[in-house]
Amino acid sequence: MMGAIRFSHFVWVVLFLMLLFPTYLFSQCEVPTFAKTGKTIQSFVPKGWEIKDSARSDFNNDQQIDVVLILSNLIEQDENNFTYECNRPIVILQKTNMGYILAAHTNEGVLCKSCGGMFGDPYAGISFNKNVLNIEHYAGSAWRWIKNFTFRFQQNQWQLIGCSDASYWSLGECEGNIGDSGYQLQEANFSTSKAHIVKTKDTFCKPYKDVWISFKKKPFVNIEQFDVDLDYFPIKD
Repeated sequence: MMGAIRFSHFVWVVLFLMLLFPTYLFSQCEVPTFAKTGKTIQSFVPKGWEIKDSARSDFNNDQQIDVVLILSNLIEQDENNFTYECNRPIVILQKTNMGYILAAHTNEGVLCKSCGGMFGDPYAGISFNKNVLNIEHYAGSAWRWIKNFTFRFQQNQWQLIGCSDASYWSLGECEGNIGDSGYQLQEANFSTSKAHIVKTKDTFCKPYKDVWISFKKKPFVNIEQFDVDLDYFPIKD
């Protein structure tokens, strides 16, 4: 009898939490399915998703204007969803005389809405210039951080050619440049196999390390295998 009472109490607690925090408890990352071809850009936006951002350029030099889309799930609009930690897809569309074809995509291309901490959504923008695509993030609180990735259409594929991570103390008071104490930087160019490292102590303005280092050339990462949560910097401390 006591076991039945306890089970009943547990069920009521679970039901109460489901009503109070429905998306908190049961939000799951949806894996979108994309059309291979379509007459319009909207043809590549799955049900339950929307275009968060877009940019246009001619990446394959065929005189047709191609498109890059950043998509977000409609669940992001739910203000009661406190823990939606699903990253956003990048979708690259090649323009043709008949419409568009899906050139490339990754479901893990842009950090999630809640990944920016107190600062909020870390997505800072996209630039698309000829065959180069850059994704930018910026967030944090007193400690601010910047996370960028650069892709280039080469060898008939979209490949990661650069990554950059930086952070600084936004309340610092460095002479002539307020807000950059404790500046840290790691950036790598996978085309030249060169990396730039800057290290500064937390409350200091002048870095104690600022060097360029060569690293062993590695196979390029195609955008289909790219995951924004992974660390692609080639040099480990």
